[in-house]
Amino acid sequence: MRHACERTRVGGSSVPTWSVHTKEKIMKCLNRALALLCLAASPSLVSAQSVDKLVALSAGNTTPLAPIYLAETLGYAKQEGLDYTVKTVFANSLNLVVAGEGDFSVIGISSALVPVREGKETSIVYAISSGLATGFMVATQKVKSIADCTRVSTSRAGSAVFSSTMAYRTTGGGKFTILELGDANQIVPSVLSGGSDCAVSALAVLQPGLDQGLHLLVDPRNPRTVPPNTIQGTYGSGLWGMKDNLQKKRGAVEKLMRALKRVEDYIKKTPVDQVAAEIIKHPDFKTYKPDQIARQVEAEKLFWFPDSGYVKPSAWNGALTYYKYGLPFIDHGNKLYSYESRVDMSYWITAFGQPTVK
Repeated sequence: MRHACERTRVGGSSVPTWSVHTKEKIMKCLNRALALLCLAASPSLVSAQSVDKLVALSAGNTTPLAPIYLAETLGYAKQEGLDYTVKTVFANSLNLVVAGEGDFSVIGISSALVPVREGKETSIVYAISSGLATGFMVATQKVKSIADCTRVSTSRAGSAVFSSTMAYRTTGGGKFTILELGDANQIVPSVLSGGSDCAVSALAVLQPGLDQGLHLLVDPRNPRTVPPNTIQGTYGSGLWGMKDNLQKKRGAVEKLMRALKRVEDYIKKTPVDQVAAEIIKHPDFKTYKPDQIARQVEAEKLFWFPDSGYVKPSAWNGALTYYKYGLPFIDHGNKLYSYESRVDMSYWITAFGQPTVK
């Protein structure tokens, strides 16, 4: 039996002869060493791998935010070369993104204006829904108008639906108190249990209450029911993150833009029951019934993807007016809240080109 290395006589000289097994081990070691040298010489290769990962922190496992989950369950983000995960963290979405625990806060766009007061630079990069989506208002049968509401359940301050609630109180003659809830899924139960007599949120969130006897006071599908100068022509939910972090992950953000466009196209051409089946594949939606989600998709798709997610400069002033109802510190004249400071559509433009809207 030949040892790993023996010496063979060649022309009067003794040279080592290695076994085939030993040669293979040596080549593997050399290949590993070469790979490590290449990575050390090219740190950009390591960073390029890390920036292709994104974590979106959602304010609720509710159908109004479903497009973000669909980018994961349909596999579109992965097909774009993106390691993408959505986690439902409810009211913690804002704080966790500011703390660096996630890349995107998936919540009302208005919440991106909150950290700015403390010197935290945020960037709004995508609109999931129009402001109309956040302005549905339901009530018990004894309540006939906004002025009749005594207590309104809604999401917490900073959210788009909270701004809608405050806007209706200001312009609709309301004198109600507000019950802020960190989980949108608790809004309807709070009314049905008698804790409130009215509620404001997206239609999909409120639909279970309508099924159990509540009625619509404000239905944005009927413009005449919406108090003037409130949610019209504005933006509801969207994607925002910390400006520096998103710039470092520009390539990954652009990949997500393309994945979301594929989600938009999918929803437009796919029956709602099939869309619902995809949504409930996400672990955070596993407790929902397919027919329940299908009805909610039908209600929400009218408001999804305003201008394919592009936030228009021409709409920003009206959006700020809407957000100010819920965030009184907003100052139209303050540069911190200007379109140029808070909205960054460069990711969208790189992914799709110049928009046709202004």
